[in-house]
Parts: sequence; structure tokens; C-alpha cells
Amino acid sequence: MQQSVLKSILTALTGLTLSLGFAATAQANTVALKFDVAQPAQSTARATTHSTSPVALTFLPDRPAEPNHRPTINPIEPEPSSDLFAGGVSSLISKAVGSAEGTRTPTGGYTSAYYGHVDPGNGVWNLGSFSYQHGAASPEEADQKQLRRLQGQALELRRQAQAKAFSLSQLEELNGIDLANQAPLAALDRGYINWLYAAKQQSMDSQSQIVWARTKAFLDPDTGYWDAPGLGNHWDAIYRDQQRRYDSILRAVTSH
Repeated sequence: MQQSVLKSILTALTGLTLSLGFAATAQANTVALKFDVAQPAQSTARATTHSTSPVALTFLPDRPAEPNHRPTINPIEPEPSSDLFAGGVSSLISKAVGSAEGTRTPTGGYTSAYYGHVDPGNGVWNLGSFSYQHGAASPEEADQKQLRRLQGQALELRRQAQAKAFSLSQLEELNGIDLANQAPLAALDRGYINWLYAAKQQSMDSQSQIVWARTKAFLDPDTGYWDAPGLGNHWDAIYRDQQRRYDSILRAVTSH
């Protein structure tokens, strides 16, 4: 009887020990599983943190390299023809153009035409050294207005020559200014400088180059027809007039 009781107690204790062992094992496994699950969660958190970093910036194109800085080189502006205009109404330009117009003598004297005359080309009343016809109360006022205008046109002629990479001689410039006074479009609108440049490529002396360029400048660059109604619109008459004006300018230069 006593032996049977002891056996029952031992059996109970053994069962209790096994139960506790299984419970401890189960608890250990449960804790291990919790650690196993927590580890991926931490890894996921790192991945999420990485994805919110500014990765998108890497998709932008690379910024181009800054070009090497080069200083801007401005073209040199031609200087005004101060030597030609020095002295105003007594200047070389006044004598040269006035002589070509028939209003001044080569030495600078005044003719009757200086005080007023009708333009043979368009019938308009002219005044002063330059046969000014745009409104002036006196020959003196006409000269002052046209001198200012011709200074601007002289600069334009120099710019055009600079663009063709050549410099104007005194006679080339005086004839260009005189042509601007006579017929501004012929002198400034793709005319005189272009033809003078073409003449320099041919076997002509300097005088022939100037007279030829002055004559050819009366060709309309868009139509190819002569645009000199006051000179008959044909080569011979235009050439004779341009030669006459060249000779008058040359005499003024010699006398100045």
C-alpha cells in the first residue's frame, strides 16, 4: 500500500516535470519566434528609410559643365570724319560737295546757286552749299542741317567699308559722302561701298574704281534696273555726271 502511494507520487512528479519542460520549451520557442519576426521588421524599416531619401535626384540629367568664360570683343566703331568736317561751312566737305553741286567754287567761294536754285531733277527749291531741299530759312541754316546729316552718313559709309575689311581713302570717302548728298539710296543702300569693293578686285586705277562704283550704285539692287531718272537712266549719262562730280571734288581737295 505504502509502496503504491510512493509510486503514484513519483509518477505525478514526473508528469509535472515533463509539463514544465514542454512549457519552457514552448515559451523559449515563442520568444525566439518573436525575435525572428522582429529582425525582418527592422530590415523593412531600413529599406523604407532608404526609399524616402532623395534618390529621385539621381534621375535628373547631369548639369552641363560651365563653358569657359571668354570676354566679349566689341567691334571697333569707326571714328567720325572730323578732319573732313572741321571748319563747318569752310570745311573740306563743304567745299568738295559744294563744288560738285555748283554752289561753291573749288577754293570755297560762293556761286549764285548757293542762295537758291531749282533742282533740275525734281524741281524742288534748293538752298546752301549742299543744295538742301528739306526746309530751311536761309542758306546758312541749310548748311548746318545738312552738315549734321552728312556726318551720320559718313559714319555709315565707314561702317560698311569696315564690314568689307577695307579702309576708305580720302577721295573714296569724299565721293561717297558726295554721292550720299546727291542720292542717299545709291550711296547707302547696298550701293557705293559694295561696288567699290567689287572694283578693287579688278584691274582699275583708283579714279576709275571710284567713278565706276558711283555709277553702278544707281542700279536698284532689287530690280537690277537704273534708278536715276534725273540722269536719263542710262550708263553714259550717269557715268558722265559722276565723272564730272569726281573732277570737281578733286579740284577742291587740291585747293584746300
